[in-house]
Formats: sequence, C-alpha cells, structure tokens
Amino acid sequence: MKTLKKNICESCGMLMKSMTDFGTDSDGSINTDFCHFCLDEGEFTDKGISFEEKIARNIDMAVKFGMSKVKASNLVKNTLPKLRRMRKSTKSKKVKNNAE
Repeated sequence: MKTLKKNICESCGMLMKSMTDFGTDSDGSINTDFCHFCLDEGEFTDKGISFEEKIARNIDMAVKFGMSKVKASNLVKNTLPKLRRMRKSTKSKKVKNNAE
C-alpha cells in the first residue's frame, strides 16, 4: 500500500514510501513521523544513543544499502541535525553544557 505523500523519518532521515515503512505507537497504530527501524510499539529502538553514535550508525546503514561512504557521510551529517528528534537531542545537550 502506498502513502499519499513521501515522509522522512524524523529520527534517521529514511524516506518512507509505503505503510510498511512507518513505525508504530504503543497502541499499535501507525506513526507517520518515524520509520519502523527507529520506532516500535512507541519505543525508540536506539534509546540512549548519542548523536555521534547515531551519525556513525546511519552512515553504516547507508553503506550497507549501497551508498559510498563519502556520500553517506555527507548526507547523514547534513540531514541528521535537521531532523526533529535530533534537534531535540542536540538542544538538550547544549542546554546541559551551558548550565555547567
């Protein structure tokens, strides 16, 4: 089944083209903000991961799917900081660092 528009996961940047690409909320309903790799039954699958670890993980995943490491690195480093979940993560890190 296809969606009406293309969504991008707000955690990893994956393009979600069909309903099976979407994650699920705790009640089992479809969550169109996050992919099934990142959100399962309302829980992030990489809970507690650092921003740097997320970058490395996404680069590795893109390379596994056939992208060159250089292209993957550029894409991830330019995309990840703009995603809603990552913006929240980096904001709270900045606030914490400024409070110290």
